Amino acid sequence: MKILIFGSKGYIGGRMLEAWPEAVGTSARIDDKEAVLKALEEHQPDAVVNAAGKTGKPNVDWCETHQAETFQSNVTGVLTLAQACQERGVYLLHLASGCIFYGPSPDPKGWREDDFANPSAFYSRTKYAADLILSRLPNVGIARLRMPIDDRPAARNLIDKLANYKQVIDVANSVTVVEDLLNTCYSLVQKRGRGIFHVVNPGVMRHQDLLRLYREYVDPNHSCEWITAENLVARGLAIKARSNCILQSEHLRELGIEMRPIDVALRDTMIKYAKAIKAESTDNDSPNAPHLDSVQAANSFQFLREKPKQMKGVILAGGRGTRLSPLTNITNKHLLPVADKQMILYPLQTLLQAGIRQIMVVTGPDHAGHFMNLLGSGKEFGCNLTYRIQDESGGVAHALNLTKDFVDGDNCTVILGDNLFDENFFPHISSFKEGAMTFYKAVDDPQRFGVMELDSAGHVLSIEEKPEQPKSNFAQVGLYIYDEHAFEIISNLQPSKRGELEVTDLNNTYLRQGKLTARPVRGFWSDAGTFQSLQQATEFFSQRSNKNA
Repeated sequence: MKILIFGSKGYIGGRMLEAWPEAVGTSARIDDKEAVLKALEEHQPDAVVNAAGKTGKPNVDWCETHQAETFQSNVTGVLTLAQACQERGVYLLHLASGCIFYGPSPDPKGWREDDFANPSAFYSRTKYAADLILSRLPNVGIARLRMPIDDRPAARNLIDKLANYKQVIDVANSVTVVEDLLNTCYSLVQKRGRGIFHVVNPGVMRHQDLLRLYREYVDPNHSCEWITAENLVARGLAIKARSNCILQSEHLRELGIEMRPIDVALRDTMIKYAKAIKAESTDNDSPNAPHLDSVQAANSFQFLREKPKQMKGVILAGGRGTRLSPLTNITNKHLLPVADKQMILYPLQTLLQAGIRQIMVVTGPDHAGHFMNLLGSGKEFGCNLTYRIQDESGGVAHALNLTKDFVDGDNCTVILGDNLFDENFFPHISSFKEGAMTFYKAVDDPQRFGVMELDSAGHVLSIEEKPEQPKSNFAQVGLYIYDEHAFEIISNLQPSKRGELEVTDLNNTYLRQGKLTARPVRGFWSDAGTFQSLQQATEFFSQRSNKNA
């Protein structure tokens, strides 16, 4: 498949030309139709990618004072190129911008591909103007990206930008990791994806997230002043306010194209970036190398300098299961069958899929022997299982506290034994470093659960345990990830009105400390704690088992 790239001398176009063996570049101007047609005739491409356009130097404020040039490239040029491709019947993938959306979206999950944008800056207006026309043309795909993050130092790389700014705003955004962008755009060309695609990594990134990793892997001495978005213009640091927004990527998923979650991709990219920086710093005063004195240099590139903490797993399988009486009169509810296997095997599988091999099961004394008979040492499942008896019920946080010696300063993933998922949480669990992470799912009966209130960017505002008037329909599911500080927090918790140490109080403490993150559950979930939910789980997993048979 031969791909012709316009704008191949630019940042993203050059990366595409290097990454795709079948690609060729052209220096033809996209606003010169004769030159475009000549390039198409010369190269006879199967597809065209447009990476040309005006973004301004040093930034998009340039476009405010150079409107004619910006319009000529971002609107006239794009439509000229599209017209030529239409005449020759060649598929066109146009690299567009997600910076056409400003602020919260009508949908809490983020701006959708077909939402009408609200651009403010002249640059954003020109990008959106081209989108409006291209989106109506056949054989054209529009790939919107946002604030590219690359593992190579470059002026356009968001890592370099933020690391060099003295003042930085801490806002939540969707962003695009270049490695994933290259793979996704290639897939779009292969599939001849038509319409608009938000080519952003799933999840939300704050500038503090990026710079925290920068300090961890590149320069531990880095510092900056944190300012508000309003200060950016008020202090004269920008002419126009910048776009900050969260984007959904449903159209990519419909084509079967997945990008890595941003927390996974960002850490991987920063590690590679640190290696690239270290290599440059040893190359005799490379112009791109950071200017550090000889004393700092030995300490500034300590990427992977500490062995990551081990992730251990905890399955909480206590309680009397009274809502499933009389089935639970003679056995623990977590040993009841769901489809073709016992309930406890589902949360065990969730931990195993996440790569966890050191697991503790906490249960009551009445049926502990039954768990041991079923699960044994864990050898059959490729893990090491240990057991802890909870002599009396005292709440989820109380049960977790019993595992303190087992966790022994490591991080831990905690799953309730009646919470069944059809989703792989490996990306979240494998990339977890510190604080706490919770998960949520929209439900019809939030009063039964801990309810999470979220803002438009997906940040947790509050968590209430089984409220009479829920602030949202997002249930906090029974899956949590904690660092070693969880046990210190539990030791200071007070029993609730129910006389228990509540996991909601534990999570709210992390929330007050600014160390709690939340992620949505996109696949199936059931707590299997009532006859209705147990039946739903049985039906779901039975159907899935039949499909796989």
